[in-house]
Amino acid sequence: MNINGLVQNFHDSINDYTLHANEQSYDDWLQDFIGRKLPGKSVDAIHAISVEILETLDLMEQKKAEMSAAKAAGQSAEQWLVSDIMQDEGSNGEKARKAAEFLNGIAQAKAELDQNIEVELIDTEDAAEWQDDKWNQYRLKDTLKSVAKEAGQSGLREIAAGVLVKAIDDGVRATVTDKDFVTDTLIDGASVGLKCAVSAGLAVAEQTGIIPATSIKVLATIAHKTVESAAVFKDVIKKKCTVTEALVHIKDTAISTISGLWVQHKDQICSEIVDTVGMVFGIQGAVIAGAVNGLLIKDTEESKVVAVIKEVGKAAVRLLTKEIHLPFFNKVKVKQLQMNQS
Repeated sequence: MNINGLVQNFHDSINDYTLHANEQSYDDWLQDFIGRKLPGKSVDAIHAISVEILETLDLMEQKKAEMSAAKAAGQSAEQWLVSDIMQDEGSNGEKARKAAEFLNGIAQAKAELDQNIEVELIDTEDAAEWQDDKWNQYRLKDTLKSVAKEAGQSGLREIAAGVLVKAIDDGVRATVTDKDFVTDTLIDGASVGLKCAVSAGLAVAEQTGIIPATSIKVLATIAHKTVESAAVFKDVIKKKCTVTEALVHIKDTAISTISGLWVQHKDQICSEIVDTVGMVFGIQGAVIAGAVNGLLIKDTEESKVVAVIKEVGKAAVRLLTKEIHLPFFNKVKVKQLQMNQS
């Protein structure tokens, strides 16, 4: 992957969005920018790219909001995901098989980040294993708990990955015209506008061969997750949140992202689910996240931001190796956890 070319694409798209944010809607800006960058594309093709980006980002924002509301009501992100999927249409056997494919995708991503040649996957080809009579509510719920747990760990694993830190360093050192073009306002709150801009940069990079061929839905999902992490890193620097709270945010963002992917890929064949989840949470997602974070670091903040990201990454490693544990943040959650364990 050409990191310098990728960062330049992000620079162009974010800078262009910043200049036109007050003049154009997300859709108008996306079509205008992508049309200028890909003059060989038809109007219909450019419109289709814009629609896919916006529909994906809308879905991810919806799931983020639903999870936040559930957390405010006392649920953990993991409990919310289980409940969310349990309420989804489809038979128990169908949900269980789909859950297994998501677990396989997460396992594939983990193997990539850990640089393992072999990965053990769940066999989903035996149709008899996924008959409804083998999957009552309790067994399905246990399986979905595993999906929720592994989803959260996949988000932390990406932050802990050496490939992300290297991509951040590459992003910081990439040759661009300036490094102070992104306003804090654009990053604060993980704005949808910044997610659109990053998605556009990825779409252009994919169409021009800078990154491997990838669906627009996957690229927009990676953009959503990437901007969420960039915003929380900024919050740690500004002392708006602690490192532990940043870890919780990153973990929970991964969980809400899995919920969005579940809806988005409801009708896909099994192998497509595995590949999609693997790309979002594997090396490609980590490199993109690192490149964006490196680009967004201002020269005056470079040492602080890099130090914070590395601190969060080390904390994620300790968490993944069970040296530390994430807390529940209110008594309602602690009470519910104790009830579930009894």
